[in-house]
Amino acid sequence: MFCKSIVGLVTSVLLLAVSVSASKSNYAPVAITLPSFTKECLYYDLTSNDDSIVVSYQVLTGGNFEIDFEITAPDGSVIASEKQKKYSDFLLKSFGLGQYSFCFSNSYGTALKKVEVTLELEKTNIETNDKPEDAIANHAIEEIDRNLNKITKMMNYLRAREWRNMSTVKSTESRLVWLSMLTMGVMVGISLIQSVIVQFLFKDRQRNYV
Repeated sequence: MFCKSIVGLVTSVLLLAVSVSASKSNYAPVAITLPSFTKECLYYDLTSNDDSIVVSYQVLTGGNFEIDFEITAPDGSVIASEKQKKYSDFLLKSFGLGQYSFCFSNSYGTALKKVEVTLELEKTNIETNDKPEDAIANHAIEEIDRNLNKITKMMNYLRAREWRNMSTVKSTESRLVWLSMLTMGVMVGISLIQSVIVQFLFKDRQRNYV
């Protein structure tokens, strides 16, 4: 009997984990490209006052990795506004039912910037029952979900840092190429000037002695 209860508990935990992962897989990050001095918006329709929207973004590539971000409520009022940000997270409670807009602006520099955005509903807590086995299973799945969220956020942060580092490396390589070409041009110019000066001095000496 004890083994059966353990097997049933493990089975329920696995089923809950599959259901949670399936519900979370519906939300995938969206990549937005922002040319210089442009604005792009995402929209989300909130249909229940009990729901909350989780929105997070991070700039992956482009210049100084800074953008402007703004959230607008269905009535047109600005809920949140940020300037020159590289990344941010928001938990948005209901400011009325309707369509919310999440706008990104690239107003700094002339580089094309890539922004990764995650937009989803806040996960509701799993309902608990009176049975001890169900309570243990619910607690286990909530702990798994919290750890999964932490791992996902850490992976997204590390991936964003990798993108930024690669962008910095490419920019540095381009600058080094131009710096090398400039150095070569300066060296060739100095060599030509030296040869002209030496030739001019020798011509003057020959004229004096003759």
